Amino acid sequence: MDGACGVVDLCDGVICDDTGNECTTATCNPSNGACDISNVADGTICDGGAGTCSAGVCEASGGGEVYTQNFESLDQASTTALGDAGFQVFGNVFQGTTDVVIGFYGPFPAPNNPADPAFSLIASGQGGAEQGEQQLVIISDYKNQDAMTAGNVVEALTFQEFTIEAGDVGKTVTFRFQAKLGDLAGSSTAYAFIKTLAPPSYNQTNLVQLNTTSIPATWGNYSISLPIIAPLVGQILQFGFAARATNNQPSGVFYDNMVVTVE
Repeated sequence: MDGACGVVDLCDGVICDDTGNECTTATCNPSNGACDISNVADGTICDGGAGTCSAGVCEASGGGEVYTQNFESLDQASTTALGDAGFQVFGNVFQGTTDVVIGFYGPFPAPNNPADPAFSLIASGQGGAEQGEQQLVIISDYKNQDAMTAGNVVEALTFQEFTIEAGDVGKTVTFRFQAKLGDLAGSSTAYAFIKTLAPPSYNQTNLVQLNTTSIPATWGNYSISLPIIAPLVGQILQFGFAARATNNQPSGVFYDNMVVTVE
């Protein structure tokens, strides 16, 4: 065109092939139209949760690994599948929108019953290559209708636990997982957590939270950590996920590839 200067998009129509390595990615360089390979962020979960990316290489989790779960081996048709895998649940009821606890119940084995949803379910078809066929979805306790319909907030916790030992002192517990937003609306909230409880009263001594209420509806990598100090020896360490809801508002968040290390 006379008197006009056009800018050529060298990446127009360029499709970069999959590198075949989940710890690297190929993207078109607009300066030359070539596909440049770069490393994904260090710490990205790979190999279905069995490793993490470091400098473009998927490295197996080290000797500090104490727990992994990718939900692929669990029987989705079994209402006791999550409980049989060691998951537990606990419920708290808060008065209205306040932080005043007016009731609590549990712990119980985690349920997996889509016909009567509460706390936890094994989902399918919500993942990509890294998440496989089955995932975990965490919701509030919709069986607690008395609290729900009274306008109170029901906090539903789903978790695993172990006892802190003397050999853990000076180390750090790190809880890594993948997550994406599900059907969550209204005033509902969700979070992942690590907490410690001191028997015999089981008073809470630590709570580390990561808010998952507003995460994207695409899978991402997340982690939280807690240093282990001497006073925690003999206490219970719990790690898992929580959902808060009232008036039967939806509260679902999907999780997968749980990895816990103490190192």
